[in-house]
Amino acid sequence: MKSRLFTISFKLFMVYVIFGWVLSYPIMVYAVSGGINVSGKVYEFDEKSHYEFSIADEYILTTDGGETYGKLSINGNITDTSELNGTASYSIESEDVTLSYTYGDSVLTADDDEWHLIDDKSKTVDDIELDDRIMKGVLILQTSTDGKTWVDDVIKTNVFEEIPTQTESFYSVTDIQLVNGCYYRVIIAYETRIKSNPTKILFASLDNYEYKKQAEVYEFYLNSKNKSLDALDKSENKLKYSLGSKVNTGKDNGYSGSVAIDKKDPHYGWDLGNFFVSGYTRNTKDENGNPVFLKNVGDKVALYFNLKQDIDNLNGNEALSISEDLKGYDEYFETDMTNFGRGALIIRHTNYENVQQEPIIYTNYLNANAKTGADTIVQLFEEGDYEVALDYKIKNNKTKVFGQSILPEYDDYRIFFKFSVRNGNCMVYPFDVTTKAELTNSSITENGFYLDLAKSRYLDINIKKEVLKEGAEGLTEDIRFNKPAKDGDKYTEEGIFTITVSNRYTDQLTTKTIYVGANKVLKAFVTTGLSIKEINNLVSKGAEIADDGTISQASTEEAVITTVPVNQDIDTDEAISTDTAPDSTANVPASESLEIADDNINQSFDYIIIIAVIFIIAIIVGIILYKRKRGVE
Repeated sequence: MKSRLFTISFKLFMVYVIFGWVLSYPIMVYAVSGGINVSGKVYEFDEKSHYEFSIADEYILTTDGGETYGKLSINGNITDTSELNGTASYSIESEDVTLSYTYGDSVLTADDDEWHLIDDKSKTVDDIELDDRIMKGVLILQTSTDGKTWVDDVIKTNVFEEIPTQTESFYSVTDIQLVNGCYYRVIIAYETRIKSNPTKILFASLDNYEYKKQAEVYEFYLNSKNKSLDALDKSENKLKYSLGSKVNTGKDNGYSGSVAIDKKDPHYGWDLGNFFVSGYTRNTKDENGNPVFLKNVGDKVALYFNLKQDIDNLNGNEALSISEDLKGYDEYFETDMTNFGRGALIIRHTNYENVQQEPIIYTNYLNANAKTGADTIVQLFEEGDYEVALDYKIKNNKTKVFGQSILPEYDDYRIFFKFSVRNGNCMVYPFDVTTKAELTNSSITENGFYLDLAKSRYLDINIKKEVLKEGAEGLTEDIRFNKPAKDGDKYTEEGIFTITVSNRYTDQLTTKTIYVGANKVLKAFVTTGLSIKEINNLVSKGAEIADDGTISQASTEEAVITTVPVNQDIDTDEAISTDTAPDSTANVPASESLEIADDNINQSFDYIIIIAVIFIIAIIVGIILYKRKRGVE
């Protein structure tokens, strides 16, 4: 009995210890990454319906995504889920975010006596009129800036015609949508039927079928959780620079012409909106007169657009509206003919190697991305040269008969501008090729070093190498080369290297000196700033050069260490001096490590004491229970 009580007590103690150990650690909630399946509402309608989900809540089968044909997925690094205005909201860190719908073939290939997919030859889904018949299912993607007014973005009919071989995305979310936040609605609609009991007429049997239409509706909101976006300056005092002005380009000529805007022009006297750049520290101009925006560490240069007009009632005139351009193309950017929608925004980037990237086209920009009276972010910009155009077509219903437009007129307009973004700093960061530690001015390394410009691609860098050479007056400096340098260059041969960095846009200059090698005279030359002749003179009088390049005078009882009088980092802009170097591999200080170790030891010791106390209590309780049991017996 005693052994049994002790065993029970020990088991209880171990359960308690393990449970307490688990609870002593914080519960980690991991962000959803790699994508997520979205739940939606499922509606069922009769054969004669047009999937009227917006006015028929009584037809809802389920609201948890059950009984669906497939699964809708958001593919990207989702870091947070919440709710916005009653809609599921997802925060995403990914740059590439796609939507996909995964389905099987069970309904497509089912027999007649099972519910199976059939051709729906109608062209209406709720209040959406399609260009083609639905046939074996339709997929519709709509976007909205406010969750109320929806814009058709993708329409795919006969979407379930074939058995799927692999999952493919049907939509790529744009960076403009993520930056500003966007509502999405995905509608899946299809018709099915099943053979029921046949009807017998005399000696014949007629097949009977039951029909039903089903709609799946998914609504959600996506926005970016990019840290660089969180750092955007929201103050009212931030610098702004307006860009671009409207030009009448004529009619259907690839937005390439230029027609004077006179009083007869429907665009006379008013503007659609204006672009402006913000988030920079200073601006200047290049040799062609285009603005150059200088950014420092922490600056986020962004382009914004403020839409001033109602695109269905331009300048308060109901006869003027932004028209869809079904066959739009931009001759300057050499784009293919495509449906520009209601305004196309085009951005092209030229990098530091003078390579033009493919232009990015945001079709239907004015209808789907811009908000009337609000500043919407177009894009964040790093160093480079940029060209931006907004192409749009205005419809003028100036002649109406019985309220109907007769022979409307169309004119094409364009807002175009160029600008550049440059880092305003004037810094170069040398790193030891072996230890990867950053080398400051007057540093000494026996391993050599490489240059890191911290992604500042438009700085002018020169590097001069000097070595010691035996001459008539002893050892003297000899310049071996003085040439341009670039990001990533390595220097491992012995010598004194003087790095000079200049910024052509700010007229700043920074100089750093690094010594590679083990020669003590050269170490002293770099460390003290004295000339070789002066150092040799001191050595001849008995002075000694330490390994770090400092000189100890032999004539004094206490060593006199010559400090560095020259060759300090030159940085003339106080704001720019806050620039930080790229991440290095420097270790945590020993004192900090010891403090962390002490804390860990103290925590472990406290935990051991707690366990010991609990163990003793458990034994005492076991003994008491045993004695009581014995007394009862």
